Amino acid sequence: MIAYETVELGPSIGSMIDNFILPDHNNELKAISDLVGGSGLLLGFIGDIWQPTSVRRILWLQRHLHKFALMGTPIVLLVHDEPHTLYGFHSSSPLPVPFPLLADRDGSVHAQYTMDRHPGLLLLSPDLLVHEKWLVPDDRVWPKINELMQAVEHLQNCV
Repeated sequence: MIAYETVELGPSIGSMIDNFILPDHNNELKAISDLVGGSGLLLGFIGDIWQPTSVRRILWLQRHLHKFALMGTPIVLLVHDEPHTLYGFHSSSPLPVPFPLLADRDGSVHAQYTMDRHPGLLLLSPDLLVHEKWLVPDDRVWPKINELMQAVEHLQNCV
């Protein structure tokens, strides 16, 4: 009999995220605790910014940002890339990128939270507890907007 080891992807619901610091597209350091809003934070994890699925995910977040902003929930996207690569994307994007793109150069933050195998989203409470998570296969952009908005509403009721 072969024993298989399974690894849960993503941090556990209810676990706390450490306050990490990463550079943005301008190579300015940003602490995750400084980016959290009064109603938490939607934290995304993607790979190479120039992959077509990554571009689609960014465009989707741009399109729906106002819904999260109205609820007081900012969006931050961690990208497994270099700051200068994020700068190139940021400056060439046809639409402004109105949320931070943080460069996880070596993928260590992705790996720390086992978000290095799939793109995904974490909904964090204001005190950096994981309230909800979504792991997204490559053939989907993100979860349905209604599902995300319901989770944000639920978090607001808990805060």
